[in-house]
Amino acid sequence: MRFLLIPFIIVYRVYFALIFFLVLTLFYPIFWILLMREKNFERVFRLKTIVSSIILFFDFIYIRRLTKPKLQGPYVICPNHSSYLDIILMYRIMPHTKFLFMGKSELLRWPILSIFFRKIDIAVNREKRHSAMKSILRARHELNKGWSIVIFPEGKIPLDAPKLDLFKSGAFKLAIDAQVPILPITIIDNWKLFYTDPVLTGHARPGFARVVIHDEIPTKGLTKKDLVTLRHHTFEVINKPLLQYNKKLYQED
Repeated sequence: MRFLLIPFIIVYRVYFALIFFLVLTLFYPIFWILLMREKNFERVFRLKTIVSSIILFFDFIYIRRLTKPKLQGPYVICPNHSSYLDIILMYRIMPHTKFLFMGKSELLRWPILSIFFRKIDIAVNREKRHSAMKSILRARHELNKGWSIVIFPEGKIPLDAPKLDLFKSGAFKLAIDAQVPILPITIIDNWKLFYTDPVLTGHARPGFARVVIHDEIPTKGLTKKDLVTLRHHTFEVINKPLLQYNKKLYQED
């Protein structure tokens, strides 16, 4: 029966892309001016939350938080990654906790989005050790200034999302080195609302994005020898709601 929905899926995906790029293009000059000075970065963050709200509103996507813990920060924030929608949604998930994204350097080649990874967010070139180390030092510096850092611990969108890929160690090493808590986040529905592949016919529809913001995982006193345990624990915390709300998908295995 899904083939009957394909024309509607294609129309919605095109509509989503048009809204996304149109809204960002309209606000681009304001971002460009604000990003000229570091003292404006908090204003840039607040404007990003507004722009994200506009995009999601016109794309008919609404957030539903299943938990509401008290947040202070700074944190190393670790959400699962199942859709390009995750990035936009993060600004609605945590609109009052200022954060920067830390992501792969390929984002520097994306139109419009590249301005953020050149000026405020942190691009990591994993193939160049010196560049990667520079990015890590910048992340630690921003944590010390009170900014949280968002890192998708899977490193990419898994081919069989929402099932998790194994987590990489970078987020957990950063949290231990900086002695700041991990904040796990489970994004349950984004793979249904806007799946990555195929480009035109992957899952796409309006709806509610359910989110679980978990309790923070402290790292005070942890050392490198605790990294693997911390990584596994965070994996289990994030994975539990995915197992709960996507039982049928997991039972297919």
